[in-house]
Amino acid sequence: MSRKQTVGLVLGLLVPLIILLYPGDPGAPARLALALSAFAVLFWTFEPVPIEYTSLLILVLFPLLRVIPFETAFAAFSGKAVWLVFAGMSLSLGVTETPLGARAARFVLGKVKSYNGLLLSLHALGAAVALVIPSGVVRVVILMPVVISLLRELGEEPDSPVSAALVLSLVCSTQFCGTGVLTGSVPNVVVLGVLESRKTPLYWSQWVLYLFPVIGLLRVGCCYLLIRWLFPADGPHPDSLRSSSPLPQVGEGWQAQPDGVRAAHQESRTTNRESPFTSAEKKVVGILLLGVLLWATDSWHGVHPTFVGLFLVLLCYLPGAGPLKPDRLRGVNFPLLIYIVALFALGRALEIAGVTARLTAFMTGWVHLSGQGDLLKLWTIPWMVVPFDFLMDTAAVAGILTPVLLDFGAGLGLGAVPVALSVAVGTGVMFIPYQSAPFVVAYSFRHVRMGQFVLVMTLISLITLLLLLPLNLLYWRLIGFV
Repeated sequence: MSRKQTVGLVLGLLVPLIILLYPGDPGAPARLALALSAFAVLFWTFEPVPIEYTSLLILVLFPLLRVIPFETAFAAFSGKAVWLVFAGMSLSLGVTETPLGARAARFVLGKVKSYNGLLLSLHALGAAVALVIPSGVVRVVILMPVVISLLRELGEEPDSPVSAALVLSLVCSTQFCGTGVLTGSVPNVVVLGVLESRKTPLYWSQWVLYLFPVIGLLRVGCCYLLIRWLFPADGPHPDSLRSSSPLPQVGEGWQAQPDGVRAAHQESRTTNRESPFTSAEKKVVGILLLGVLLWATDSWHGVHPTFVGLFLVLLCYLPGAGPLKPDRLRGVNFPLLIYIVALFALGRALEIAGVTARLTAFMTGWVHLSGQGDLLKLWTIPWMVVPFDFLMDTAAVAGILTPVLLDFGAGLGLGAVPVALSVAVGTGVMFIPYQSAPFVVAYSFRHVRMGQFVLVMTLISLITLLLLLPLNLLYWRLIGFV
């Protein structure tokens, strides 16, 4: 067991014990819910045992200790979110189990001319996909196999600086940019649902106008500069991917055999020109394009993204006709679904035990903004959301806090739409992978260490709160929104 795992084991047992023994009377269910939540968060973060084991243990302990009923703890298995994750993982096998992933990787290598250009291309790809595919999980599971194939073409090992840079470039750009697009993340859709229940319409184009320029596009730019700074090119030719010179010398994987890698790069480009698409590849491409079309037009046809995903899975594994055989479904990371269910169970336990209500009352009672300017009031809203982001999945945070903060904002004289958008910004601030399912899915590929994820996510979130949030409020004032 590593030092980090040992620290996690000690904290994961000590902190819940302190919560249980702390003086006061929040009630036994609330104490147990909070203690088990602290245990889960610490064990998920430090991983003294595998994440899947901790998740299953939590799902068993919640009903066993009578915090929530068994049916409530495992209810997420019947929810659409879990099956959307399943659909995404199943479709990603179409990229990894056929030559399509390697072909796409070779295509990228043949186009970019520098390491920094590769990072920029991945950021642009992640942001562009956020505009058309309405699920962060689906975006990650479709694009991650391409990045992994790219790393294999470059000879990179998991956890290397280059591996971290490429994976984080794609995942952070598509997920953090998603906050700026109405259909870009599940919390956004939840916020919209609350607004619509209050007869307050908000359209896709309006959301993009108010959030995409700063919280979407500018944040992706900050992400690019941050990753470029944290994982710089290291070698005599860091800005050259041309065939006449070695590939960027970043990390051990690229330094080990530069001539061999360069030769493989040359050969792969030739192979890419001469080798035609296989029948399986063509079918996978067709299925993915159909999925993008259906997901991008869901507001028109009204079919939930989960049903679209499952329909695509049925096509992909259609016996005798699909690109993959049905038995390939065994390659899906089913334990990850247990983790997703545990996330939802944690949120429900805190809500049913009254922890969420107590924290909400404390936050709204502690913040006194009467007589302050509208910009300061709106600046405070995302900060009030951030503590809840550590307690449950951000989609659950949006569902619980949006009604409360809409009423809180109305009491301060704020409009419903600016408050709702501020809540969305708050749910888009994530410091640790477990706070958002797309990051968990990306981490499950095991090409980036937890510490690398936490470092980049924390810095981006701090930049968002300290720099981009004030800039976005000034932008709102400039366009006359507030």
